[in-house]
Amino acid sequence: MSKRGTAAGSPGFVPESASRWWPFVVGTAKAYHPPPWNAHLLLWYGLAQALLHVQPTQPRENWRYFSREFLATLMHKEGAGKEHPSRAFVTALIRPGETVLDVGCGAGAGYESLRAAGLSARYVGVDSSEPSIDVARELYPDGDFRVGHATTLVAEFGRHSFDVVLLRHVLEHLPDFEAAMREGIHVSRRLAIFVFYLTPRALPFGVRKLDPGHNRPQFYTYIYSRSAIERVLTRLGLSWEWHHGLGVSRAGWFANEVNSALIVRSDHAV
Repeated sequence: MSKRGTAAGSPGFVPESASRWWPFVVGTAKAYHPPPWNAHLLLWYGLAQALLHVQPTQPRENWRYFSREFLATLMHKEGAGKEHPSRAFVTALIRPGETVLDVGCGAGAGYESLRAAGLSARYVGVDSSEPSIDVARELYPDGDFRVGHATTLVAEFGRHSFDVVLLRHVLEHLPDFEAAMREGIHVSRRLAIFVFYLTPRALPFGVRKLDPGHNRPQFYTYIYSRSAIERVLTRLGLSWEWHHGLGVSRAGWFANEVNSALIVRSDHAV
């Protein structure tokens, strides 16, 4: 098995109209929301936090405080539901009869996508938000939804317990990517799939992560260093590949962002 793999010919994601030296774009017509007046100051503040090593590290579990109506519609509206291209991309990677663990399943939009493709029979969805799991169970009573945490998957399910493990729009909301990424990889038998709405890229001054201030202080919304992620995968001796352009991102006042996927392959398939 190859210890290193990248998208052929790809130097790393750089948004349209950005550069590798300043890989951010705000305020264009493609932004999902208009930028705040201090958008660029927020970016510089996030970079300063990274350079000074003062980024917060405590969990932010604010999902559990949102209303049922908000949770029920959050990922089912405005192109974010089963029709989103990134969901079709993930669905195409799953084989009939495979077991699937959907980490950060929220109110069940991922289950809806797999069910429409006839791939939901051996699905388990987990989320740390008890209210989100309650909504998922109400919307999809035939699904298997459980309260669980991205950083304790091995303890909850055991190593190599699912053919495919999916973490979609999860890592950006955590204090750091590595613990959850390792857990997802260790629980998978064939594939661990990580879908980002803030695509990892070459960050200024080589910082590991940057909080651009999108949805601060309710959530972490980190942009991660692609090279930092690849260093972890290299240490684990794994092969991987990046895929970009998987549908427009709902990344607030950021513009020209796209959903991207990182596919990590395991050698424990049976």
